[in-house]
Order: sequence, then C-alpha cells, then structure tokens
Amino acid sequence: MNMITLPKIEYLNMHKTQKELKQRLDCVEKMLMDFTKDEVVSARANKLNKISSSMDKGVGAKFANAQEVKNYLNNL
Repeated sequence: MNMITLPKIEYLNMHKTQKELKQRLDCVEKMLMDFTKDEVVSARANKLNKISSSMDKGVGAKFANAQEVKNYLNNL
C-alpha cells in the first residue's frame, strides 16, 4: 500500500473544499427538485382541469377495470 504525507494545512484545505462542493451540490439538487415539483404539479392540475370540464359538459366514462382507468388518465 502506498502512502503519501500531506501537510496538515493542505489536508484541511482539501477537506474544506470538499465540504463547500458538497454544500453547493446539495443546493443545486434542492433547486432542481423544487423546479421539477412545480412542473409535475402543473401537469397534474391540467389533467384534473380536463376531467372537470368534461364532467361539467355531462361527458361520462365507464371502466371495466383499474387498467382502463389508468390508461384513461394517462391519455388525458
């Protein structure tokens, strides 16, 4: 096993840099999750609006099983 020696200051600087990079990565991850959460919620709201408007017009749908319901919702 090869070993190298680092001065304590250099090691602490590396550790500090790693910590800062991890914090930045966590921040970017949080921003990305917040952005995608808004997108998913908007898409779901649009589907629900389509269903609501169809129901207001008196349009109904009958389903034989859960798979048909799932397909219907996915095709909105």
